Amino acid sequence: MEAGRGVREDAAVLPDPTDFCRLWLLRHPELDPEHGKRAIGDGPADLGRRGRAQVLRWLEVCKPLTLAEVWASPQPQCLGPARAVAEARQLEAVADERLRDQNLGRWQGRDWNDVMREEDGAVRTFFAEFGDAKAPGGESLGEAVERMLLWWQDRMSAALGKSLAIVLPGSLLAGFAAAMLGMRLSRSVTLGLPMGGIGALDVFMNGSRLATWNLDALRA
Repeated sequence: MEAGRGVREDAAVLPDPTDFCRLWLLRHPELDPEHGKRAIGDGPADLGRRGRAQVLRWLEVCKPLTLAEVWASPQPQCLGPARAVAEARQLEAVADERLRDQNLGRWQGRDWNDVMREEDGAVRTFFAEFGDAKAPGGESLGEAVERMLLWWQDRMSAALGKSLAIVLPGSLLAGFAAAMLGMRLSRSVTLGLPMGGIGALDVFMNGSRLATWNLDALRA
């Protein structure tokens, strides 16, 4: 069987949006190993070799999709791949500051091992109260999700009956999906996608549903 053929077919057989909007949520591709060790937060990072290959994979998987718009966090690890998806269908990727990841304050840009060694208590609280706790001087995931929800309120009416692609950092992607599904933010970890993962959320006027999640997981 042709590699990935089933994945493309899975994407193509989903019903076309009519009385709902389909949000294709793409977690940014894999980072350079050096950057992957750091608390990136809402800062920039470079893609690694595998990440660049994942962008090419996106172009293949997304071929059957009819996308009206492509959006992204302005972070280069999100915006660059979004531009590749958009340009393949003669669209423009639009960056919005409200789609940035949560700011990690004084942890941002530092090696996670150093952060955990020097601020073990604060790190434990951050993860034990996931979604509500803030890094020192930063913002909570809940605050970042609220930003994205405001963005969605602005787009919702115009998006009815269309499919949009949105390239996001992982925690914001999962947090937004959880909020749209009416889940507690602390449960957003159950919606985690791997770097380069793809999920689809169908949004109706009275609720949301997962159309598919981690679409590429079982590729041939």
